[in-house]
Amino acid sequence: MIDRRSVLLAGLAGLPVARLAFAAVPRDVEVVIVGAGAAGIAAARRLVAGGRSCVVIEASGRIGGRCVTDSAIFGRPCDLGAHRLIAAAATPFPAMARDLGVRLHEPEEEETLRVGRRRAEDAEIDAFSQGIEGFGQAIHEAGRRGVDVAASEMLPRGLGRVGDLVAFAVGALDCGKDLDRASSLDLARARRGSHHVVAGGHGALLARLAEGLPIVTGVAAVRIDRSGRRIRVETSAGTIEAAAAIVTVATDVLARGGIRFDPPLPGDQEDALVGLSLGVRERVILEIPGNPLRLRDDEEVFFVRPGKRTLRLTGNVEGGDLVFADVGGSFADELVRAGERAMVDFALSSLVEAFGGEAKKKVARGRATAWRRDPLFGGASSCAEPGHGDDRTILRRPLDGRLWLAGEASHPTLWGTVGGAFLEGERAADEVLTALPG
Repeated sequence: MIDRRSVLLAGLAGLPVARLAFAAVPRDVEVVIVGAGAAGIAAARRLVAGGRSCVVIEASGRIGGRCVTDSAIFGRPCDLGAHRLIAAAATPFPAMARDLGVRLHEPEEEETLRVGRRRAEDAEIDAFSQGIEGFGQAIHEAGRRGVDVAASEMLPRGLGRVGDLVAFAVGALDCGKDLDRASSLDLARARRGSHHVVAGGHGALLARLAEGLPIVTGVAAVRIDRSGRRIRVETSAGTIEAAAAIVTVATDVLARGGIRFDPPLPGDQEDALVGLSLGVRERVILEIPGNPLRLRDDEEVFFVRPGKRTLRLTGNVEGGDLVFADVGGSFADELVRAGERAMVDFALSSLVEAFGGEAKKKVARGRATAWRRDPLFGGASSCAEPGHGDDRTILRRPLDGRLWLAGEASHPTLWGTVGGAFLEGERAADEVLTALPG
């Protein structure tokens, strides 16, 4: 029988967290970091290594941001957010994982396409591959010319029945937005590469990297006042004074005033927060013991079907009994609003469509994420709206040499990735180290 109890991501206080250095909020430090996701952890590591006092305050009861590994739901590690390490060679993660004895492995890149109960024919697979390649070429050329329009304008014509699947793969699945809401310039600048899976979970690796850092969970920043000689960060547990602050909170939270700034952020940065709104990517996790679907480990399965109502399956995740069903874009938004039952039912109906009615009976449990409804995030990761391809440069500009906004949304090429967030946390910390006296 399917277990459809909701996964309330904002309330996963029972998840194991790193051993932290502070048990209470200090009143005076050199640097306050808001948010204990990848960017906040990276910034704290850099500042501590530089001999500066800092504190990371995190509104939720856990660390990791949108990178969460849960071991309680299915009795084994399961990534509820970011799962694959994208463009690993461009990030410090391979070296850090090696130092910690954590294994990274690169799963097979070949996808499987299904049309109803059958595997796609060679001509259909070729059409899909050519569509992806054609889109990439058109986006690259548009980027070279500085064109910033809806990425849907770059989608090759005449793709036939695989056209909607190509749009899903390069849009809703990759960046969380349908192509008509994605900037062609932003996609052209995105740096992507081989994907690696972190043994034991992406979130678990971040937790290891956070061990010993001065992080306090369950404390929300309410207001950041930079009108005086020192920055004052008002929190749910009192006020912290500091020489500088690094804010790593999701763009949607800042855009809706989740933290008040005094004086307000410059108008172009406020506009950038809106222009870099979060896409929607959600995951249904199905426990299917014994591999009755006969999928390869980490095999990716796409469905050739019309419209946006589709998903990607990842089979036998890390060689285990879990299957991920990932949805994105406006359809994911629609599903998450309908609730977890609708999300699980959609994943099950897709299994039946591809593998027959018996497949549904093999599912032991199903759970679904709800990042879109989480007030501390409001979505997955940023993707620039058409006409906002240059907003990332605006967002990363420091204010008064004392306030930095940093995260995946401020990285010009690795936006939407954990590696990009980590690198941006390091960048902001390096600039703070340069700006602080003595």
